[in-house]
Amino acid sequence: MFANINHMAIISNQYPFLQKFYQSVFGFKTSGRNDFEGASVVGDGNVGMNIIPRRDGYIGGLDHFGMVVDSIDDVKQRMQNSHKGAGVVKRPAIRPFAAYSGHDPDGNVFDLAEKNSKNLRDVYTEDADEHECTFNRYAVRTPNAEKCAEFYSDVFELKLSNRKEGDKNYHLTDGTVTLSVMPWSVKMFAGMSIKRPGPDHIGIKVKNIEAFKAEERRISDKNTFLAPRVLGGSPESEVRHQVFANAALGTYQMADPDGNWIDVTDE
Repeated sequence: MFANINHMAIISNQYPFLQKFYQSVFGFKTSGRNDFEGASVVGDGNVGMNIIPRRDGYIGGLDHFGMVVDSIDDVKQRMQNSHKGAGVVKRPAIRPFAAYSGHDPDGNVFDLAEKNSKNLRDVYTEDADEHECTFNRYAVRTPNAEKCAEFYSDVFELKLSNRKEGDKNYHLTDGTVTLSVMPWSVKMFAGMSIKRPGPDHIGIKVKNIEAFKAEERRISDKNTFLAPRVLGGSPESEVRHQVFANAALGTYQMADPDGNWIDVTDE
């Protein structure tokens, strides 16, 4: 593939704690380059999760995703030729995993690096063993979903996968991780507070959903600080939960202690 999704990012006031949650509940690993003075980083051997300390002026929660590509020059040329509403900017040289940042036509942000970048993989993990759990999806809601889906297909050669009947979302894959581009409209939030456009949820694949639930309960009972955030409850929360469930591809929906939505599947 010309492009591969290689990381996702969360901004949090409690970034070291979230690292512990993803390590304990999903078994993700850290690398020797993990640095609590910067970001906490976990990974599944293929995709990393950067858990970034929340700084002044920034909003907490899911923030962006990152890709490695064969050629940054090709990306910029394709944008210039057919997607002038998108853009790319070079970033400080200290980030081998994000030498550039860009945005799609609706302003959704992603990081970019070339596949030959030095020290690219060990930012996330040095563990090459098979993982029980793997990141498999990143989902965004955006006003012009079809236009943005075309952008990721044209510029990054992500492949549009078949949609189930009635599914209005666009699912593009690099062969391992799916990028779901979902429509956003204020009308869809009737009965609940408005959730702004942008990152919506992540997906994680486990080997067996019932075994995962049992292990999640064991960990939560042992240490309640590591318990996932409860979904639903009040009438408005139930509406919000249903909006998430309707967009999910997995069979079990949960949230980390910060409230970031996670769609879990074993399929």
